[in-house]
Amino acid sequence: MFTKKDRKLGVADGKRQYDLPLNRGEGSGFLILLIALMTFLAVLALAVSFVLGAMSERWSSGLENKLTIEIPAETVTETNNGIIIPNEDVKSLTFDIAETIKEHPAVKSAEILSEEEIQALISPWLGDDLSLGDIPLPGLISVQLHVTSPETLRVLEKMVKDISPSARLDTHESWLNDLLRFTGAMQFASLMITLIIGATTVTAVAGAIRSRMAVHKEEVELLHLMGAKDDYITEQFQRHALTLTLQGSVVGVLGGGIIMVLVSLISGETAAALVPDFRLNGLHMVTLFLLPVMACGISALTARHTVLRVLADMP
Repeated sequence: MFTKKDRKLGVADGKRQYDLPLNRGEGSGFLILLIALMTFLAVLALAVSFVLGAMSERWSSGLENKLTIEIPAETVTETNNGIIIPNEDVKSLTFDIAETIKEHPAVKSAEILSEEEIQALISPWLGDDLSLGDIPLPGLISVQLHVTSPETLRVLEKMVKDISPSARLDTHESWLNDLLRFTGAMQFASLMITLIIGATTVTAVAGAIRSRMAVHKEEVELLHLMGAKDDYITEQFQRHALTLTLQGSVVGVLGGGIIMVLVSLISGETAAALVPDFRLNGLHMVTLFLLPVMACGISALTARHTVLRVLADMP
């Protein structure tokens, strides 16, 4: 049986000993750099996926069971002539609609937005320098429902139309669905990029192991002929692959973490609901910092599978 005292073929630098001088050959530095780059890209791709997921949840929860009722400040007649409704009439219609829909059991609250709040909503589109005092402002009512259903929306729409035929109900579903589809597509793309990075890492590790086995083919065959078991030889290459992968993945995760911190500092705090928040929660951070563990696991399995396939073809 092949024992530790029989290890005479080669000794690596450091405390850990190898029967094969695996860390003496060229190419180790390149593999470390490649794994570092792959891990760095994986960190960024997963971080983008986490941010998009948090943004989608933020949108959905913020608009769940909510709708907006708009009473336009201008109506269009059959001759396509615009008629400006006096502000007092708009306020009166807005108040009547709010008080009427509050009587419906499905309505939890109906709040009329003040002129200052409406101006705050409009100013980002028209600019802060534009005077909004002379612009006719619509009436807006923010409605919170207990439960949203098509029947409830139809009843509320009829109640509103009976008071003001030009009033509109907006459930935010049309543009929200478009945004959710877009973020979902971006999340899918981020996950696909992560899978491609994983596949690239597997290919790189397998190629490096095959190359190292080709360089030390005579030593491997000698160990095989001396009675060393396949698992024993495989352990040599697994340990080597794990060491290189751990070094590269740690560097990649640290580099990705630095980039995320810089992006978070540059973006600052985002109070707007539509703007993504680039800060990650604790679970996301733990997942990203576990990437070296996952990378080492993938590397170990790849190295083992590669070595066993090569050894199976040896006498």
